[in-house]
Amino acid sequence: MPRPTSRKPDRPGAPERMRAAARESLQIALRQKASAYRRENFLRSFHRLTPAAIAAETPEAAAAVLRELERALRAERARAGHWTYDLTRHIALLVAYRAKQARASSLVARRGGAPTFVRPAGLG
Repeated sequence: MPRPTSRKPDRPGAPERMRAAARESLQIALRQKASAYRRENFLRSFHRLTPAAIAAETPEAAAAVLRELERALRAERARAGHWTYDLTRHIALLVAYRAKQARASSLVARRGGAPTFVRPAGLG
């Protein structure tokens, strides 16, 4: 015999409002993290990056850092739903990725080339 549920039916539009509120909260967190982002301090935590690669002001070094950040973002997304997943780390990685992408594009533009750094699918 099925048990009666005490759950009230969802109000119309409630899931959409919740998604919109979550999206807005994420954007606020990203803006706050972006204002507090310190490149050298954050990138030092990546053991595969040398201090020279972090400090270098070349498009090649920027591409290496972007690859490392992409790898870290993929690994963090793979942990979603697991107890080791950390939303704060995920947001920090996304802020670092976006900041490094903008920096790499400006380095390429200063050299007179066209920016070739495009956000890979799924790294939004």
